Amino acid sequence: MQFLRVVRHSALAVRKRSSAAATATVGCPFHRAEPERPTVNTVYRNVLPYSAIPSSKGLPIVGTLPEFFMRGGARKLHEYFHMRHQQLGPIFREKIGNLDVVVISDEDHINRVYSAEGRHPKHMVPEAWVKYNEKRGIERGLFFMDGENWRSKRMMLNPALIPKINQQYGNIFSQVTDDVINRWDTIVRNGNGELPNLENELYNWSVETVGTAVMGRRMGFVSPPGTENKMQEFVQQVQQIFKESAKLAVMSADAACKFRLPVWKRFEKAADVALEMARSFVEERIAEIKKLEASGEKVEGILKRMIDNQLPTNEIVNIVADLILAAADTTSHATQWALYSLAKHPECQERILEEINKVVPKGEMVNNSHVQQIPYLAKTIKETLRMYPIASFLTRALPVNIVLGKYEIPAGKMFFMSQYTVGRDPRRFKDPEQFNPDRWQLNTASKNGCMPFGHGARGCIGKIVAELKMQLLLAKTVQQYHLEAKNKDVGITLRMITTPTEPIQLHLSKRT
Repeated sequence: MQFLRVVRHSALAVRKRSSAAATATVGCPFHRAEPERPTVNTVYRNVLPYSAIPSSKGLPIVGTLPEFFMRGGARKLHEYFHMRHQQLGPIFREKIGNLDVVVISDEDHINRVYSAEGRHPKHMVPEAWVKYNEKRGIERGLFFMDGENWRSKRMMLNPALIPKINQQYGNIFSQVTDDVINRWDTIVRNGNGELPNLENELYNWSVETVGTAVMGRRMGFVSPPGTENKMQEFVQQVQQIFKESAKLAVMSADAACKFRLPVWKRFEKAADVALEMARSFVEERIAEIKKLEASGEKVEGILKRMIDNQLPTNEIVNIVADLILAAADTTSHATQWALYSLAKHPECQERILEEINKVVPKGEMVNNSHVQQIPYLAKTIKETLRMYPIASFLTRALPVNIVLGKYEIPAGKMFFMSQYTVGRDPRRFKDPEQFNPDRWQLNTASKNGCMPFGHGARGCIGKIVAELKMQLLLAKTVQQYHLEAKNKDVGITLRMITTPTEPIQLHLSKRT
């Protein structure tokens, strides 16, 4: 029910003031503000009305709601819509309950939606998060912002997150990843090659890297095995937020809050603790920065840029909290899927290792100065995200009417752009169910067949940061270990983003 209520809330809010981001776009608040592209109003002949868009027949009032739940509900929404595309084609309407959404998988249609999104694009946000913000009376970070407020904050942060990322953060990302590999050395040596709780390991690594970039110093999320990690509580609370959000996705968050259901209380408590800890991190670091500057020391980092722009502390806390929350869940799971894909395909590991050995002197660890010289690494990441798109759907509600194909779609209708289906289209990708990084050779793959970081005015500005982090961890891991997947066939379940149906288990063998 929450999925349904979110769609209704967001579609209506386009005519008011809405927050945004779908089940599948929750991951990333690093949204870039770009100059608005003009929308060209083309005159079409024989245009059909919105009601003529292909749709599946449902029951009166509830529409296709019963079948939606029978096929897995919100957790299997990617498969449900993929099935509908096979039945109805690249554009269809889905009426679930009293909701009407447009689902598209054609590249041209998707590009035209982006071209019409306007200066202040609208997307969706989970109802539970909206309800929490309303109840607590708080303003959240960029992910929840709309209009000129969002645009001005993104313009302010653009210089900190877009240019020369490798020069700005490459060395520290490499150092953090070295610490992770050293930690894994001890764990697998004492555990006969097993690396338990991979998800938690990657959460800590991801929060540490982005936290360091934001704060301008190490955070302490990566520690040697057997030592107390005081930051672990924050990671656990972030994990809890997404875990309970997934449960709230199949019910009314408003009702769960009103009747104080256990799932709401767990969600609320986790959000309270995580945001309070984030506030503590920020306030402590602001005090440190003031002392360092008073003594004449130079301080860098995204937080320092926000201070220099005289943002209020509350606003800084909200922005920082959402940056860290997004990094924890999105990049960690994207990297988990990449490790799993490599573990299932040892020949891909050897290709990466071969390229590493060509550019890294013998006896040295691969670092940020090498990763751009390992092209198969980038292809591996892109192929991973084609098969396991972290955002299974991208969403937009347009401020203008638009004609897609031969159908006119009114302003305010919510579009779901099916990344999962786009990446599995045999017209674009030969043998789409096969993992083949070589398909991303120049001019051999669909240009827009894989957009894991979105596109358009709210395309993910964290793309370069995320890719650099992933490249470093994958390269360092392959250089040190041979990976083997103990569970061979792991499926996808949506937990706001694309996650494994079961914990991924890897066996790591040290290379000699």
